[in-house]
Amino acid sequence: MNDTSSPDAAVQLYLGALVFSLVAVFLVESLRPARAVGADAPRRWAHNLLLAALATLTTLYTPLLFAVVFQALGAEPWGFRGLLARVEVPAWLAWVATFMVLDVTGYTIHRLAHAVPWFWRLHAIHHSDLEMDATTTHRHHPLENLATAALTLPVLLLLGAPPLAVLGYSVAVTVFSTFSHANLTLGPRVDGWLGRLLVTPDFHRMHHSAERRFTDSNYGMLLPWWDHLFGTASAPAHGDEARRMQLGLEYFRAPAAQRLDRMLLQPFGHEGFDQARAEGRSAAL
Repeated sequence: MNDTSSPDAAVQLYLGALVFSLVAVFLVESLRPARAVGADAPRRWAHNLLLAALATLTTLYTPLLFAVVFQALGAEPWGFRGLLARVEVPAWLAWVATFMVLDVTGYTIHRLAHAVPWFWRLHAIHHSDLEMDATTTHRHHPLENLATAALTLPVLLLLGAPPLAVLGYSVAVTVFSTFSHANLTLGPRVDGWLGRLLVTPDFHRMHHSAERRFTDSNYGMLLPWWDHLFGTASAPAHGDEARRMQLGLEYFRAPAAQRLDRMLLQPFGHEGFDQARAEGRSAAL
């Protein structure tokens, strides 16, 4: 049996969870989608998955990149003893602490991605999808994944989180993020009780609304608690309201903007990007 703490086994587990969740959610949402699936959906899925593959490769190889950089600088961050390594706590408590700290860190970084202009330029690729489904989950610019990893690394070092707990959270957030992006509606009753524990598709769909007041809300990764605690929660829409909701951004709505090459170049080549974001107006490609 492979040791899940080894890098190769960890990568296999992560990729396995990613592929399984994508396939499972894609099949479930295709049976009863919350919103109509357009004729251009296969093309959109293909470009989303291609970008997701590039972003995932960036995520997987970022630790190696950091190790090379630190070695070149003569630093040894992997030998740094963080808080959990210095304080004797039960294994279960170390896992709980790791999950909670990483989740609130993800929430914080997500808010920064909406507030910092250069970060928003990268993160906007995720929001420029005109629909939301399983393929939207990992539709991120590779440089956004690199920036997110760089911001998360100091937290991991200071916390001294057990590697298996970090892997466990990574797998959990991958699976449940795919679920929260699904083209599904749970209905008010189920969404009401499940939404107290996890970010649901109805809750997260508000975050993908084209209306900025909703786009800048519901930032939670795995748990919705941080949005309620810090006042960034928007009530989910159901039924006809969810079906009529315009998703995506007020700009980047042209079909060409959904191509892989355009998504990769969008953060660098579109004049007026930040102005359009600031003013909340449309900006034609």
